[in-house]
Amino acid sequence: MTTTIELSEKQEKIVYAENGPIYVKASAGSGKTRVLTERVRHLLTKTNKKVLALTFTNKAGEEIKERLSDMPEIEKRVFVGTFHSFCQTMLENHGNLIGLAKMPHIFEDETDRLELIGQAIKQTPSYAVKYKTQNEKEQKNFRYRVLNFISEMKRKLITDDEIATHTSDENIALLYCNYQDILRAQNAIDFDDLLKRSYDLLVNYPKIAALYRRSFFAICIDEAQDLNNAQYQLLLALANGEFTNIMMVGDPNQSIYHFNGSSPDYMDKQFFSDFKPEIVELNENYRSSKAVLAAAEKIIPDAEYIAETVKEGIFEINQLNDEEAEARWVVDKIKELIALKTHGDIEGEIICEKIAVLARNKYIFNSLEIQLKEVNLPFYYKMTPGVIQFESDLMKIFDLALKVRLNPQDSLHKQRLLNRLKIETTENMNLEDVVSQVSDELNKNFITLVIELSDDGSNLKQVLEKFKDNLSVEDENEKYMIFNDINDLLKHWHNYAKKTDSKSLHQFKNAMALGQTHPLSQHAGITLSTVHTMKGQEFDIVFVIGMDDETFPDYRAVRSGGIEMTQEKNNLYVAFTRAKRFLYVSWPQKRMMPWGNYKTRRISRFMKVFND
Repeated sequence: MTTTIELSEKQEKIVYAENGPIYVKASAGSGKTRVLTERVRHLLTKTNKKVLALTFTNKAGEEIKERLSDMPEIEKRVFVGTFHSFCQTMLENHGNLIGLAKMPHIFEDETDRLELIGQAIKQTPSYAVKYKTQNEKEQKNFRYRVLNFISEMKRKLITDDEIATHTSDENIALLYCNYQDILRAQNAIDFDDLLKRSYDLLVNYPKIAALYRRSFFAICIDEAQDLNNAQYQLLLALANGEFTNIMMVGDPNQSIYHFNGSSPDYMDKQFFSDFKPEIVELNENYRSSKAVLAAAEKIIPDAEYIAETVKEGIFEINQLNDEEAEARWVVDKIKELIALKTHGDIEGEIICEKIAVLARNKYIFNSLEIQLKEVNLPFYYKMTPGVIQFESDLMKIFDLALKVRLNPQDSLHKQRLLNRLKIETTENMNLEDVVSQVSDELNKNFITLVIELSDDGSNLKQVLEKFKDNLSVEDENEKYMIFNDINDLLKHWHNYAKKTDSKSLHQFKNAMALGQTHPLSQHAGITLSTVHTMKGQEFDIVFVIGMDDETFPDYRAVRSGGIEMTQEKNNLYVAFTRAKRFLYVSWPQKRMMPWGNYKTRRISRFMKVFND
C-alpha cells in the first residue's frame, strides 16, 4: 500500500526499517504517533499476521485507530489499546487456566479500593485495635500507605507467599493478604491485578505466550518512557527471548507516571540490554510552528526549544470593537481558512475538526456560538473525559444495583446500595429481596428495571427510554438530572455496542471502568473549550478569544495576586501551545454587561510583552 502521509527523511528511516528491535528516541513534537502509525501501516503490507500496538491512554489508542481507519479490515489486523485492555482480552480468553471461571469485575475506583482496605483492617484483629486509637488523619494516611504498598508489590510481581519478606511490618503483610481474599470473595480484581494475572498466565502457560507470538508479526509501544516493571516483565514473558520485532517510541524527558512506578529506564536501559535495538533519534519539531513557539516563549521565556522547529506558522493579535465584532472576525477567519482548503504548513485539507477556539471561561463563547449557528459552521463543547459520574440520586441507585445484579458476590457495592435505600443489612440478600423492602415506589420500579435487563443488554435502551417517557418527578431539577444521566449512559452503551458483536452487560461495565466507552469519537466540528479542559490536546489552528484584562487573567486572580496570577500565566502558555501551526489571539475593547451597559476593556497585561 502506498502512503500519502508526508514523512521526513528521519521518519522514513524508522517507518521502513528492517524487522527487528528499534528504539526511537523522540523529542517533543517530533511526530512519535505518526511514525508509530505509519510503521504499523508498513508492517501490515509485509504480513497476514496481526500487529500489537500498545499505548498508555485510550485517547492515544483512538488516535492511532483513526489514522489507520482507511485500511481494510483494520480492526481484525491490529490490536490497538492500553496494556490494561490487552490484558483484559487475554484474561477473558484464557483466564480459566489460572483459576478464573469467568472474567472478574474490575475495581478501578480508588475510593472502592480504600474501602476494601478498611474492611481488611477490620479482619485483622492484631492491628484493628491500634487503628481505632488513631485520629482520622492518621487512619486515612495509613489506608493510603497500605494501598500504595499493595500496588507496589503487584507491580513488582511479588507472589502472595513472598509478601512477608518485603516488609518489616507484619500487619501490612496481613492486610495485603486480607485485601486479596476480599477481592477474590467478590469475584473482583483491581487494575494492578490485570497486569499481574496476565503475567502469571504467560509465565505459567508458555503455550499461551507462544500462541500470541505466532499471532503477532510485530509489537509497537507508544510513549514507552512510561513503562513500569509489571508492563516490561509482561513484554519479556510474551517475547520469551524469541520475539524481537519490537519497536519502542518514547522521550526519556517526558515520563509523567512516576507515581505508578514507571521509569524511562525500562526503555532506555532494560530494553537496550535485553534486545540490543537499533537506536534512532527523532528531534525535528513538527508539533508547533516557529511563530507559535516564539509567541509562547514571550509568555514564559525559555519554556520551549525552537532550534529544530520545521514549520513557519502564523501568530496574530487582533483588537476588535466588542464581543460581537470579535465573534464575527473569528467566524470570517474560519470561513476564509476552510475556503483556502490547503496550506503548506498544514498536512491535509483544512477542515473544522482541525480548528479550536479557546477562552478563559465558558461564558466568553456566547456571541461566538450564536454566529457559528447563523452560518451553519459545526461546533461542539469539549467535555472532560473519564468514568461516568451520575448526578441524580436515582441513577446512583441504578449504578449500584447494576453492579450487584452483575456480581452478586460484590458485598462492597451491595452494602452501599442498602445504605442509600436505608435498608438494614440481611445475610445473603439478593436484589429481589431488596425490592421487597423498598418503600419508595420510584426506587422500587427502577431496581425492578435493573433485574429485568437482559444479560446481553439488548433491552437496555428500550427499557430506559420507556422509563424516561413515564417518569413522574415533581422536582424539575432532579428530573432534568435523571434525563441527562440516562442519556449519558445510553451514549456509553452506544459506543460500546458499535465496537463488538458479542455484547454483555458485564463486558459493558468493565469497558466503562477502563474508559473505553467515552463518547469522544461522536464529536465533530470546531472545538470550543475552556483552557483548563484542553491540556494534552492540540490543533493545527487555534483561536484564543477574550484576551482583555480581568477576563484573562481572570479578575479573581488579579485581586488575589501571587500564585493565582502565576497559574493564570501558565494557563495562557498552555493555551498558546495547543496551537500546532496557526495561532490567532483577539480581544474586545468593550463588553456588554448583564445590566445593559458597555464597559471599556484593556488588553490583557500578559499581552503587553508583544509591544516591547
